Amino acid sequence: MRGRVLRVLDVGGLPRVFWWVWVSTLVARTGAFVAPFLSYYLTRSLGYSAAFAGLVAALNAAGAAVSAVVGGVLADRVGRRVTLLGALVASAVMLVALGTVHSVGLIVVLAFLAGLANNASRPATGAIIADVVPSADRGRAYALNYWAINLGFAVAMVSAGAVAAHSYTLLFVGDAAANLACAVVVYVKIPETRPVLVPNESPSGGGSVNGGTLADVLRDRIFIGFLGVVLLGAIIYSQSATVQPIMMGDDGLSPGAYGAVAALNGILIGVLQLPVTTWIRRYTDGSVLAVSSLLMGVGFAIPLLVATVGHPMGVYAASVVVWTLAEIGTTPPQMALGANLSPAHLRGRYQGLMTLAWSFAGVVGPLVGGWALSNVGRGAVPWASLVLGIAAAPVWLVIGRRAGVRVRVLRAEEARVMELVAEAGHAAPEPARS
Repeated sequence: MRGRVLRVLDVGGLPRVFWWVWVSTLVARTGAFVAPFLSYYLTRSLGYSAAFAGLVAALNAAGAAVSAVVGGVLADRVGRRVTLLGALVASAVMLVALGTVHSVGLIVVLAFLAGLANNASRPATGAIIADVVPSADRGRAYALNYWAINLGFAVAMVSAGAVAAHSYTLLFVGDAAANLACAVVVYVKIPETRPVLVPNESPSGGGSVNGGTLADVLRDRIFIGFLGVVLLGAIIYSQSATVQPIMMGDDGLSPGAYGAVAALNGILIGVLQLPVTTWIRRYTDGSVLAVSSLLMGVGFAIPLLVATVGHPMGVYAASVVVWTLAEIGTTPPQMALGANLSPAHLRGRYQGLMTLAWSFAGVVGPLVGGWALSNVGRGAVPWASLVLGIAAAPVWLVIGRRAGVRVRVLRAEEARVMELVAEAGHAAPEPARS
């Protein structure tokens, strides 16, 4: 019976280190209160405008963009574990500080620093998973980790709505505590996983496998094309934590209502992520990502129906359902494909640039979305989301075909590198158990 359940959920055969990463992710996300409620906090509690809330969200994302690259480089140079611990502790400090200030100047500075601290953990986490999980299993490993993210998110949203109604300050304190608890798990249970590389020629003849810089990643045309289309989808998705909650507030919905609707996203992912991930493995990455892009655009366009339907809670719930289905089919495949496109010695940098794409979208989306909501009208953002979702679909089909060939070459190259490591007498990362 247990084996049958494991096969259906597709959770068996992954290394122990991965599961401790999974636990640490769940702990951190269970207390991730601040980001989804930051716009509500600024507009409803402190009385700032939607445009200022968008600016703060953009500055937070700008800090995240800087740390995405820096965190990726540090994960490759000094190690995944040290980078992850430093980011978690720094994030806890910045969150507490952000929740205690009220002036414009301090809010914008601390929002930037909070993004700088928080996002540095993501490339390291992604690199750890790629280090310990073989390429054939990375799709489901990233899906499982994303499942943990959203299970924690659902719990956070249910509790955060009640907490926000009592005290917004407690949101910041609780988020900081979750970061520290995650740091404890990492310190006690997760070892350094950065691969030990040897001074031999790389299997593709490109020089020492110990070498590599950020410039090498930027010369990877397939990966840069991949990042471009990831960016389009991320710009759409960024509206879920910035423009959409403001629109819900304008439609008369309370923070508790937003928390309930947002929790629906996490609940749906908790229920559907694993079976859907198992089902879509029969299809190519390009086709899955193309369909998901269309669904993402449609999902964020559904709030256009509020004026005609007249039931905002139901409309926003329907919106969340549709773009959640798109999210299930988008994020884990993107994460696995990005990891599979990266050579072992550059995994941190590749993960960093993937995180940068999402962070850059977090700058562009809130700035443009907040401005459009205040100056163009409530229909501008939903219509733009629909257009971008449609435009990205055919691009995913092209990228998927080209990336598939590249991944097969890198898998063979990775196997050869592991042979070189074994011949040199170095320990390889913990393999997956069958």
